[in-house]
Amino acid sequence: MKKQQGNILRHEEASAKDIYLKRPVTYKLIETLLYIIVMFGLLNFLPQGRMTVFIIAMAAAIIIVGFAPLIYKTILHPTYKLSRTHLVLRVGKNEESVPLNELQRVSVWKPTYRTRSGKKYHVMASQEFLEEVDKQIARIQKRGK
Repeated sequence: MKKQQGNILRHEEASAKDIYLKRPVTYKLIETLLYIIVMFGLLNFLPQGRMTVFIIAMAAAIIIVGFAPLIYKTILHPTYKLSRTHLVLRVGKNEESVPLNELQRVSVWKPTYRTRSGKKYHVMASQEFLEEVDKQIARIQKRGK
């Protein structure tokens, strides 16, 4: 890990916008479940007026979905480092270094990479960082052939 420090091409911390746009499905599922729990909890205390329920439901959705990326950023603090040979992902307390020759992008539309062994990595970074990762993977694959 220490060898790669001098070889870093790019270092990036995920912004709240990138987290919001590129968060994995599991994060979205957690947000949905939290919203359902909050709404069922509030339904017992809400008056029967339709407009009040609607306003509270919309406010809860905005708060939960709107502030979730900020909470993820504060708690998980995702950071990514790209070197010539590795992608270093740090989400929460977990840090993992993955060789670029093992990675392949799952889709042009998703910021998800898969290793040859099948493990997926979700990269919640800027589009520029993802393009740089893709270029570096292409360089490594070109050299390997």
